[in-house]
Amino acid sequence: MKEFTVLTINPGSSSTKMGVVKGDKVIVNREVDHHKEDFAECKTFADQEPIRMAMIRKALEEEGIALSDLDAVAGRGVGLYPCAGGTYKIDELAYEHAKNDVGGIRHPASLGIIMSYKLGQELNIPAFFVNPMPTDELCDMARVTGIPGIYRPAKSHPLNQKQVAIHHSELMGKKYEDCNYIILHLGGGTSITAHEKGKMIDGNRAGDGQGPISPNRSGDLCVDDVIKCIKKGISPDEAKDYASSKGGLLAWCGTDDLREVKAMIANGDKKAELVYNTMIYSMGKWTAMMAGALKGKVDAILLTGGMARDTELCDKLAEYISWIAPIYNYAGSFETEALGFGAIRVLKGDEEAKTYTGKPVWNGFPWDKE
Repeated sequence: MKEFTVLTINPGSSSTKMGVVKGDKVIVNREVDHHKEDFAECKTFADQEPIRMAMIRKALEEEGIALSDLDAVAGRGVGLYPCAGGTYKIDELAYEHAKNDVGGIRHPASLGIIMSYKLGQELNIPAFFVNPMPTDELCDMARVTGIPGIYRPAKSHPLNQKQVAIHHSELMGKKYEDCNYIILHLGGGTSITAHEKGKMIDGNRAGDGQGPISPNRSGDLCVDDVIKCIKKGISPDEAKDYASSKGGLLAWCGTDDLREVKAMIANGDKKAELVYNTMIYSMGKWTAMMAGALKGKVDAILLTGGMARDTELCDKLAEYISWIAPIYNYAGSFETEALGFGAIRVLKGDEEAKTYTGKPVWNGFPWDKE
């Protein structure tokens, strides 16, 4: 059977991650750095597309890979309305929505769809996005809050988490759709999610002030906490910053680099030690909460993300959660694999590509429209 070759495009604020997946292997996995002056004249993220694409073309040339070798291109899915997980073909509607950021994400990763679509059109090959950032598979109970009309959205790290779940299932000789997992993405922002039979039914809102403390996010904030912030002179925007990018270890220790925090602890900094241990403690609590969402039927707990490389952290975390289910560690990021393998599953006929509807997969309950 033909070994399909897929280019993956995953843009970030200061770099563009690009990879080439051939068959069941990642043969190129590079991060092309950008400088602020590169985008000085760009008013929107979409304006950055030709600059980033030129760098990708150069990187492919350096790797000895011709554009004619590619069977498909897969880009990170951002800027869209919430949709179910899976592999989607990038059509004109998805392209226009990413270009205009209908999801209001305001992140350069929306270029993943824009660049993939344009390159696919140029080369006459299919373009896909896989398990996009706004993947929404929440169960109804996970949406409802105690205030009518206020609902919880899905906000986590579906691209990496679902790839880890698929990979682990394959290693166990099972299908993701037949298993229940709790998956912890341990990074600058930490998301802890419950996966039931292939669907991500619940999880914390990483970056919205809900969930565990993490390197640069505050974690759980009660309404009363926010009111206290405002009374102390902290503006709503500043409170949001604490929740999404300036809280957690960064706020307490002045750095969100876990290595620096651990060096502080080694030098006797008791405050850093307490906050580090509190972060792990809060991760344990949220993992137990997701076990509750799965009614205790958990096949495995899967750890991923950069902080999963910290063996001390993982050992301490295991003291809180090992009673729930066996723990497996898949440290790092598997987004290149997720994008490439998702496209290849479609190309091989193992999975059917979905079509982006252009409408949120969930848009309220019937009584909301009365």
